[in-house]
Amino acid sequence: MLDATNKAFFRRVDVKGDKYIGSMDEVIHARDLPIDIAVALQMEALCYAIVALALLIPIALWSRAHWQGLQALSTVADEIGAGKLSSRTNVNSGASIYPLAQCINHMAGRIESLVASQASLLHSVSHELRTPIARLEFAIELLRLAAPDAALAARIDAMQGDLAEFDALVAELLGMARIGSERTVQSTPFALAPALAECLALLDGQAGAGAGIEVEVDIDPALRNVGGEQRLLMRAIGNVLRNARKYAHSRIAMAARKVDMVEIVVEDDGPGIAQEERERIFEPLYRLDRSRDRATGGFGLGLSIARKALEQHGGAVAAEPSTLGGARFVLRWPA
Repeated sequence: MLDATNKAFFRRVDVKGDKYIGSMDEVIHARDLPIDIAVALQMEALCYAIVALALLIPIALWSRAHWQGLQALSTVADEIGAGKLSSRTNVNSGASIYPLAQCINHMAGRIESLVASQASLLHSVSHELRTPIARLEFAIELLRLAAPDAALAARIDAMQGDLAEFDALVAELLGMARIGSERTVQSTPFALAPALAECLALLDGQAGAGAGIEVEVDIDPALRNVGGEQRLLMRAIGNVLRNARKYAHSRIAMAARKVDMVEIVVEDDGPGIAQEERERIFEPLYRLDRSRDRATGGFGLGLSIARKALEQHGGAVAAEPSTLGGARFVLRWPA
């Protein structure tokens, strides 16, 4: 042990030789040594620095390579999450994260294969379902022309209505599947006011429950062009407007504004939606009890399609209570 203050040195010894070092009785004590405290401290600091460098440099190099590998995996994961399913990791086989990289590549390949299979199935099902529906419509029309009996004609009309309902259900299911299979949206700027006007015009041209109800529109003049895929966004807004028209008594209010996101608000003066139902109404094929009849129609897919379309744009749709007494739907997506 070095005593730099007193310029002395202590060293335990084992005179008897029973042990290597560790006798508590015999000690070599050297005094008045020519010790320079500053030099001693420098030497000790140098020893610590050499040890630190010998350990830290390899650790730093390994950590840097490990961090770069993790960053590469994070980038690939983000790309896969954004819909670029062909993205793959390229990690050296000797890297510590190589097994994880292989698992991510395998997962991405599996997802890409499943999505491609789904798209192929969707295309085939669309054709296979449409063909028999068209044949049934043609057969019913022939039967109508050949039916002299009024009662039979009424029955044929009911069959025609059932077939039209089935055709609409197939169209909604296929539309929802297409939105779910679209990995990315083609975001382009478009004028919001004309797009909303066209959406309202299509709504007015549709017959059914709620036709002729007054729709008030308030669009912020500063909100002109917005980004997104116009077809999907207008379908989402149109579905929400159709839902409002089914249940409104006499009034629907629609407002468009921009805060940090584009926000479309649709309110009605109908019966409203119970708080425990406000999240479930966005589930596919879920309908409130009061909508399970032909008067209101619907299959419980419109709001689900609206949510999917907004989620494709990084947005969301939510149901809230309205100051008009009915339901209030708020659609938001990044500007």
